[in-house]
Parts: sequence; structure tokens; C-alpha cells
Amino acid sequence: MSVSRQSTLKKDVLRQNSDSIGWSQHIDRASASSVARKSNHSGIDMPDGHLFNSPTAGKKRCMVVGVVIVLVLVIPIACIADSYHKINEGYVGIYFRHGAIQDRVSEPGVHLMRPFIDDYKEVKIRPETHLMTPVKAITKDGIQNTFREINVITLVKMDELIFMAKKFGVDFKKSLVFDRIKEDLRIFCANHTIDEVYNTMFLEIVNHVKENVKKSISRLGENGIEILNLVIPKPEIPADIAKNYKQVKVQWTEQLVATQQQKTERIKKE
Repeated sequence: MSVSRQSTLKKDVLRQNSDSIGWSQHIDRASASSVARKSNHSGIDMPDGHLFNSPTAGKKRCMVVGVVIVLVLVIPIACIADSYHKINEGYVGIYFRHGAIQDRVSEPGVHLMRPFIDDYKEVKIRPETHLMTPVKAITKDGIQNTFREINVITLVKMDELIFMAKKFGVDFKKSLVFDRIKEDLRIFCANHTIDEVYNTMFLEIVNHVKENVKKSISRLGENGIEILNLVIPKPEIPADIAKNYKQVKVQWTEQLVATQQQKTERIKKE
């Protein structure tokens, strides 16, 4: 082979190698560009460490500011809603702090109290009618009778309200009025016979019980409750005793009629 031909062959080989290397580099660049596009599209972390779809620092600041604004608005509204309350006409409000009765008394109207700490309760100070549950009592001679529909009208004095609520609880009327009426009624029956309770001394029962209850209220409750009226109907007595009373009434009526007839006949004869 001649020298010129060998030289030509070497040049062809070098040119082919150069074309291969250039094509390989072109493929590598295209592959890198494709991978970058896929990474950018799918949110995959790039070599520089940034996540393309994550919130930016500005967005985070906006979220923090929004939360603060919501808290600033919600907390005062919740405090006002919890502290606002209304006392109706004919009532007064007494207040509790962690369960303890406070000295504060509010009159009818709109008021505010400490939110989430204080609580309140309305207490009626206008005249109130109460129908008591039946009261059973035993007389001196051992006869049981039942007083039904006992009716009492009471009036609470606001000056002594806190004292009575602290000493006897919010339901102070039960201790100072209703329980005392039951007690004095049973004591009266225990000291008198069935005939006295049901017949001869029945009209004295109301005054006796009322006066004793007033004394108890004065002694225990500083006259904080006034009894305006007390009604005690006739008790229910055993059926056989009630039947005897009816027979006595019938006999008494017959005697009254007979006496009247005799008087009429004497007048006619005259």
C-alpha cells in the first residue's frame, strides 16, 4: 500500500471517530434536557435543593398573619358573648365565681361579667305563689291525716338575698319557708286530737303555723322573706272517721230541723 493511501485511510478513521463523539455528546445533552424538564414538571428536587411547588416564604408569612387576625377577632367576640347577660323584670341576678357566691346583685337590665370565670342566676323578688306537696301528719290520738294544696305567697327582700343564698343556698325558700310550714303543721297535729284538727280548732291552724314560720324566718334568715298569705285546706282523714263526721252532721241537722218544727208548732198554737 502506498503512503498516500495510508494517510487517506487514517483521516477517514479520525473523521468517523469525531462524528461518533459529537453525536454521543448531542444525545447526552438531549437526555439531560429531557430529565430536567421531567423533574421540573413533577416537582422532583433539583440539584440546587429547591422544591418548585412548595409555599414560598411570602405565602408562609401570609398564613401566619391570617391566623393572627382570626384570633384577634374571635377571642374578643367570644369574651363579649360569654359576659353579656340580661336580667328580666321582677328578678335580680346573683353571681358565682368558681362556684362561690359573690356579694354583687344586679337589677333588671343588661349587664356584663367576667367571661369564662363568672356565672349568674336569676332570683325572683316579686311576690311568688307556691303550691306545696301534700303533708302527712299524725294527731295526738294517733290518726293520720293529709293536708293537700297548701298555698303560700312569699316575697324576697333584696337586702338579705346574698346572706340567705350563702347560708341556705339558692333554694333558700325550701329551708326557711316550706320545710318550716311542714314542721309546724305536724307539731300542731301532734299536740291536738283529730276532732280539734278537723273540727273545733281548724280555723286556728293557719295563724298558728304562719306566726311560727315568721319567727323562724326572723331567727334564721334575718327577716329576708315575708309571708304574704298562707292557705291550709281541711285535711283528708280516714274514710271511716269521715263517715262518722257525716253521720254526726246528719244527726245534728235532723235535730236542728226537729227543733225548728217544734218552735213552729208552738207559734201556731199560740
